[in-house]
Amino acid sequence: MKTLFWLSSGLLAYAFVGYPLLLEAGSRLVRRTAARRAASPDVSPAAPSSARPSASMAASWHSAAQADAPSVRPSAGPSASSPDTARVIPDADLPTVSVLLSVFDEEAVIERKILNFLALDYPAERIELCVVSDGCTDATESIVARYAGQRVRLVRQEARGGKTRALNRAAAEAHGDVLVFTDANAMFRPDCVRRLAERLADPGVGLVSGVSVYVHASGDTTAGGVYRRYEEWIKSRESDLFSIVGADGAAYAMRRALYTPLAPEYINDLLHPVQVLLAGARAVSEPRAVVEEEVDAPVASPGSTQPGNTQPGSTSSGGRSSFGTSPGMQPGPQSRPRPQAQPDSQPDTGAEMRRQTRIMAQSWLICLRQLPVLVRRGCWGFVWQMLSHKVLRWATLPLLAVCAVSAVALVPRGMPYALAAAALAGGGLLAWAGARGLGGGRGWGGHARTAWLFVVLHAAAVNGLYRLLRGQTFVTWTPRGD
Repeated sequence: MKTLFWLSSGLLAYAFVGYPLLLEAGSRLVRRTAARRAASPDVSPAAPSSARPSASMAASWHSAAQADAPSVRPSAGPSASSPDTARVIPDADLPTVSVLLSVFDEEAVIERKILNFLALDYPAERIELCVVSDGCTDATESIVARYAGQRVRLVRQEARGGKTRALNRAAAEAHGDVLVFTDANAMFRPDCVRRLAERLADPGVGLVSGVSVYVHASGDTTAGGVYRRYEEWIKSRESDLFSIVGADGAAYAMRRALYTPLAPEYINDLLHPVQVLLAGARAVSEPRAVVEEEVDAPVASPGSTQPGNTQPGSTSSGGRSSFGTSPGMQPGPQSRPRPQAQPDSQPDTGAEMRRQTRIMAQSWLICLRQLPVLVRRGCWGFVWQMLSHKVLRWATLPLLAVCAVSAVALVPRGMPYALAAAALAGGGLLAWAGARGLGGGRGWGGHARTAWLFVVLHAAAVNGLYRLLRGQTFVTWTPRGD
């Protein structure tokens, strides 16, 4: 029992504390090394590639890593590329961008999303929105059609084929050198797309992930947002070392030259960073590229929300958690009035479990198929990151169960085991309160909801693996409002 207790608790401590600390140590080492090289008199004083101005920059966006990318050996070592090296790029040098959006019955939020897109701080002649309807049955298509010609295009996928097929179709229809992936309920801050594009000025970067911020209707950050910030902090350190493990499905950009059509059972925001790495480029996080999602606005009619990532790995508007990802951003001159918030309303736990199980089955599929490829290509640093940040995290619930049972059995053996058993019991009670909706959506009630979401997500990770091993695959999703 002692072995089980210390092994399970040690793995949990490593996954949530030890791994982030190792990332922090590695990140500091990389930055210090880069600073010493920059200060060395033996090093050429030329500016970093991401900071050098170039009159022909706009012509180079599509060609970076294009011709030879598949044959380039993936970077096996760390890099010092960071937001600090990005520079402000004149409008004329910015790349052309296609924002891709797959939708299924999103009438509740689609107009706000379009108006949010039209208000972006990006040259109008260099950006478009391509909306693919995955067999919508509500008013989504007619709403999008009203904006046709205003840099907005509607592509109809008559039969439902799933988000990934829709994104493949959108990428084939896109005109931009950079593809930006987003969700219907995620509202860009005005400079979000510009920030993503600026990081791609570094030719070694193939994908840039933004950051989702979850807020109440009042604008306050949610308790779940604290955990999200912890995840984004980890991503920023992964950026300094090898590559991020999973992009934020609500806002990330990649070079069109690196896009290859995905199998319909895959989720794009987890697989794309792997594909970019195998193509010889890197996937990084850009904390200044922000999208906002409101957690306590009611979900109207059949509007849905899917990554990113919000798995313990994430994805579009059909897979994000309804505990912390409903439509929104603070109302502005370009947005419609928002319905009155109902912070005490509870999500359908059964529907949420099914949604997260689908995401996790897809995530396990990608990891189990891609890890051997990464090993063969010698991407050991990224393999370490994927095992630590994803696979070990997904085993959290079984590890907690082993830890709890062994702690209870060992209570007579000493105080450490009694304290561990009490702490686990307290966490379980908090999650139970969250499941019952006690305490409302603020204060301790918000923490209770976050604890319950933690249980649902990690239970879905186990269920998703079970479903996958039984041969079940997932392609489409059901909107949250149905």
